[in-house]
Amino acid sequence: MKKSVKKVRRSFSWAKREQDLRKVERYHTLQVMFYRTNLFVHSNRVQGIVQKLIPGAMVAYPELNPELVLMISKYHDDHEIIPSLGDVPLQMKLLMDHEKLSSLKQSELEAARMLSADYGNPVIGDYRYIDLLMHAIQKDCAEAQLHSLADKIDGFCEAVHEVLAGNLGFLEAVMNYIGKTFNDLPKNFPLIVDAFGPNNEFFNFPVVELKPYFEFGKVGAFLHTPQTILERKTGIIHYELWKQVTLSLPGGMDLLTRQTEFHPR
Repeated sequence: MKKSVKKVRRSFSWAKREQDLRKVERYHTLQVMFYRTNLFVHSNRVQGIVQKLIPGAMVAYPELNPELVLMISKYHDDHEIIPSLGDVPLQMKLLMDHEKLSSLKQSELEAARMLSADYGNPVIGDYRYIDLLMHAIQKDCAEAQLHSLADKIDGFCEAVHEVLAGNLGFLEAVMNYIGKTFNDLPKNFPLIVDAFGPNNEFFNFPVVELKPYFEFGKVGAFLHTPQTILERKTGIIHYELWKQVTLSLPGGMDLLTRQTEFHPR
């Protein structure tokens, strides 16, 4: 069942890397996403989240390399610009058996090697580009798993943002992150397990109860505006962090409030 990246072989240019990342949409399997972004925005947001996570992680792991975490985050999804891959959301991965997941991983590794070769196997500072891609895919070091946590937080908060705007198609995504990712941290992030705990703010994942956000007189589910972004406090710590990180990006308020897709009437 392996999807070979060679079937759609074309050459990729480092000069067009940002342009190619912008072409790949997030959550492409869901027909309507009110505030859909792309891999370029996603990678920048993950870097911002990682910067917030690093101090807490280093309390438990003082030998952690912050620069490596940020470099992995910057380039972690580059291989997904290969047309036969794209951005595969968590929901799709949860539907795959072991064989399909293994096949997907091999396709990702193949795409990473192809892309690095097209880019001329660059060296960025102290790091080989291909090594950064491999760490991101393999999650084989503490730095890669810290990045992976930030990556999952971004996906979770994108879904929360949609649900709070009334796009209930993202409820499944929210519940998958809560039930499958954050509910089993030792299994999913074994190389940074000592960082998790109630005394480490952004490494604490309390149960998120969404019902109050749809009750009259509570937070309410309605389209986001600059006023709601700045004044509506959900109490979901990672979502509030995510909003701050997004606002720090160029055009951040627009990313949070400009609705680009609509449900058919």
